[in-house]
Amino acid sequence: MGKPKYLGKLISVDEAVKLVLKKARLELSTKLIDIYGALNHVLAEDIYALYDAPAYDRSAVDGYAVRSIDTIGASPLNPAILRVKGSISPGDDPRKYSVGENEAVEITTGAPLPPGADAVVMYEDTHRNNDLVEIYKAVPMYANVSRKGEDYKKNELLVKSNTLLTDRFLAIIASTGIRKVRVYEKIRIGLITTGNELVEPGHELRPGKIYNSTSVLVKTYLEKHAPFTLVKYYGIYPDNYNVLSEVLSKALSENHIVITTGGTGVSGEDVIRDVIEDNGEWIFRGVALRPGRPTSSALVNDKLVFMLSGFPVAAWAALESIVLRTIYLLHGLNPPSRCSVKARLTRRVPNTIGYRTYIRVSIRKDKDKGLIAEPYMLKGSGILSSLTKSNGYIVLHENVEGYEEDSIVDAYLL
Repeated sequence: MGKPKYLGKLISVDEAVKLVLKKARLELSTKLIDIYGALNHVLAEDIYALYDAPAYDRSAVDGYAVRSIDTIGASPLNPAILRVKGSISPGDDPRKYSVGENEAVEITTGAPLPPGADAVVMYEDTHRNNDLVEIYKAVPMYANVSRKGEDYKKNELLVKSNTLLTDRFLAIIASTGIRKVRVYEKIRIGLITTGNELVEPGHELRPGKIYNSTSVLVKTYLEKHAPFTLVKYYGIYPDNYNVLSEVLSKALSENHIVITTGGTGVSGEDVIRDVIEDNGEWIFRGVALRPGRPTSSALVNDKLVFMLSGFPVAAWAALESIVLRTIYLLHGLNPPSRCSVKARLTRRVPNTIGYRTYIRVSIRKDKDKGLIAEPYMLKGSGILSSLTKSNGYIVLHENVEGYEEDSIVDAYLL
């Protein structure tokens, strides 16, 4: 057995994030890509409207394009009678017809308003008789019309640089005729798992071994919650100094960030800490976080390294509280916020002052108490079933000793 190692002074979760942001940097290149392949990329330029939208006055309903002055006084008992010149649909040239005195053009939603018309009467307020239409309701100027530039004006800022491109942002970019956008390359993250006791799913489970679930959790968590990243999994490596040095060097050369799982405790057999210490500088060693106290971070070859516990729930807590926030902020993005609900605790939950504690809960509706949150108090940061059985979590902050039964708390939805 090797020499025991020790964590550094435990710092708060917020201090850990601040230290990483102070010391780490991301250098990302940009590229021009088609909007059809730009989903979940981060925009590297401001996008301005090339045209007014709509580019012309258009009908907002199905009906008849008219001159509003010709409908003054129209009612069911005294309809205005107009001659229908034809019909116009989306995509038609608006100059196809012009609307003169006591004339109308049948029009469908989205079609351009023909010259001379300044309003649209809905079908419901009309009656057609061959080439004549009775108008039963007066309409003011621009009634049922989407005005030119009503959505946005030419040269208006549509999407700011450093926006994570989702379907809605890409749609508005497309609406102004832009086909290619400049984006940042995705953040490449290398994932290394350490531990002599681990085997990959699909292999025989021999005595003393456990299946590697933590790396699956880390990779899929980041792919779901930080879709602007690309996570490459390097596999399981034994607690061997030379082997770990080699794979860490390879991962650092190929990625912007490296995450390791396992080997973060104080056991002398966990050598990944020695590799990090001999090749880089610590940002922090240990966090006042439960579960997840051994979570650490360092700079190696000027690249950011996160060291997470090999226990899945502890790794999840570190991802949720530190890693995800840091990756977003390093990219200049606002970290996502979980939806939360107010719920009543079904039992007391304790905390140690100075620690931030994450407790998984099952949120459900009680006929008498409303929304309730039942904590999973299973001991151990490796109790993976608590993540699958829960549908939320609560956070006990550093200044809270705990919550009593029936306390109303913020429960965050998973």
